Amino acid sequence: MKKLLSLALIGALSLSLTACGNNSSKDNSSSKETTTTKKEEKKEPLDLTGEWQCDPTDGTYLKATISNGVIEIDWVFVEENKSAIYWVGSYDAPTTDTNEYSWVSNNDHEQTETSILASTNETKEFTYNNGVISFSASMQGVSKTFELKKQ
Repeated sequence: MKKLLSLALIGALSLSLTACGNNSSKDNSSSKETTTTKKEEKKEPLDLTGEWQCDPTDGTYLKATISNGVIEIDWVFVEENKSAIYWVGSYDAPTTDTNEYSWVSNNDHEQTETSILASTNETKEFTYNNGVISFSASMQGVSKTFELKKQ
């Protein structure tokens, strides 16, 4: 009796498993196409968060960190092993997948007011283009465009 019941259960299980499967190659390829199309349609927005840095010049360079809606840029002095705040401001993240992006950052004066090397500008425009964030900085009447690359 137990053998007969076991055989009946095995038969029912095998029938239910084959009923759930689909051997049609046409349906499988269509399913794959749909999955691929959905992946292609849903592109993630450009992500600029992380560490950025420009090439050192005369023992100093700029290092930027973008996270949690904030961009912070520090002057780094290699020989002295010290850094000083240059900019702390807002960061508006891109909402699309793009190779070009720009935003205007608002200075967080509470963070920058105690640094003698910090920018006193109310806003600063940043531009991202093909892997490089650039911005202009002025000190003692001299302006320069800095280019930051992701680290």
